[in-house]
Amino acid sequence: MAAGIILLVLLAAGYRNINRKIPPAVLNEARIGEQLEFQDGVMISVVSYRFLSDQEQEQLVAKMDREPMVGFKILEVKLTIENTTAENKKIIMTDLYVEGIGMGNGISKGIIDVSGDCYSSLQQELQPGESRQICFPYDILKNEIFEREWERIEEREFWLVFSSYPVKNKLLLS
Repeated sequence: MAAGIILLVLLAAGYRNINRKIPPAVLNEARIGEQLEFQDGVMISVVSYRFLSDQEQEQLVAKMDREPMVGFKILEVKLTIENTTAENKKIIMTDLYVEGIGMGNGISKGIIDVSGDCYSSLQQELQPGESRQICFPYDILKNEIFEREWERIEEREFWLVFSSYPVKNKLLLS
């Protein structure tokens, strides 16, 4: 009994000590239409988002040369990126993840590869002062969501994240 109490006290002290040494992340959030700095001098904002219809999704999956995943939806996100510097910028977009409560996924490269010109390249080049609208697909997998929530997947809150610590940058999709 005494050993259990001592163990709990040590765990609590260790937890407090770690939280003092490693503080929680500072949170930067932007709503649709608001900008955050994505990379040095490059601003990003969400224009819109939507889930593809079953028919649109089936058409994309039919073009893939591999067996499709069972139980997934494709979330399509349109963004604006803007170079606010006086120099050319090469931007790699792979740091942009979609998150929701209990799940997270990167941009679906497999869908980009078969979509023709529907979706944007993962590498963008911007001239000084240039602004461009881009679009990316994200897989939302059924096995990452509680069964009772899957039927209402399109009503759930999602956000895009491009850094987590020490500053967490979130573009809200609602």
